[in-house]
Amino acid sequence: QVPESSDEFEICDQAVAKALELINESKKPMIYAGGGVTASNAANELYELAVKIQSPVTLSLMGMGSFPSTHELYTGMVGMHGTKVSNLAVTQCDLLLAIGARFSDRVVSKLERFAPNAKILHIDIDEAEVNKNVLTEHHIIGDVKAVLSKINQGIQTVDRTEWLNYIKELKEKYNVKSPQTGLTPEFVLNRIYKLTGGDAIIATEVGQHQIWTAQYYKFTKPRSFISSGGLGTMGFGLGASIGASLACPDKRVINIAGDGSFRMNLNELATAVEYNLPIIVVIMNNRALGMVRQWQ
Repeated sequence: QVPESSDEFEICDQAVAKALELINESKKPMIYAGGGVTASNAANELYELAVKIQSPVTLSLMGMGSFPSTHELYTGMVGMHGTKVSNLAVTQCDLLLAIGARFSDRVVSKLERFAPNAKILHIDIDEAEVNKNVLTEHHIIGDVKAVLSKINQGIQTVDRTEWLNYIKELKEKYNVKSPQTGLTPEFVLNRIYKLTGGDAIIATEVGQHQIWTAQYYKFTKPRSFISSGGLGTMGFGLGASIGASLACPDKRVINIAGDGSFRMNLNELATAVEYNLPIIVVIMNNRALGMVRQWQ
């Protein structure tokens, strides 16, 4: 049974004290945040933590929007579909703070090579996720917002300039740019971001377009990215767009789709028309199930 509010969790002071010891002793911390941050409404607490400890931040697919991707501390997604900067930083950090994340196979990939130099501090509401895929040095079971609120009170000021300069060098070295001509995924999604001013709800189907959206659209607010994540549900995006448009009629809602995913649920266009919903559907048509072709 999930408590109705974070106040119902009793967070052990000793557990918080141990977490603070690990954080304050760390010279090269790295924050890896997932969908639990958004579910807990803990984006502000995550931001405060990252700024206070001067830690780079990487996100899982479901964590998009929980930390602004325009911030200098953000390094991009992590894992199979992540940036080289994030993956190198995770490999070389001495403390990995996993916050509301579950260490999925898309993030971890080869277990014995994942964060080999790091102590892992895991904060999550679900005890079943702790030490399931990756062994931790320390963990706290509880609501992310409540836990981070307590941790933020005990942060010490530590000079991590050398670590941040190294991260900056990685960004400059590995900031991959696609060709400036033609309708590349990067161009399309950057253009959508500029046209919306970043103030939109973006839903996705499942496939390459889903990953491109997470990589290239700049999400700065929680719940601005709606995707089925690990469920991998093709056809999800159109239904999600309809729900988002009904719930937030003052928001521009855009569904980024692939040609394969779009046909899975396109009959629901009739529902969108019936309710007169101003949804925009962007179809990236590469005449294939792109993710399947990529893996093959």
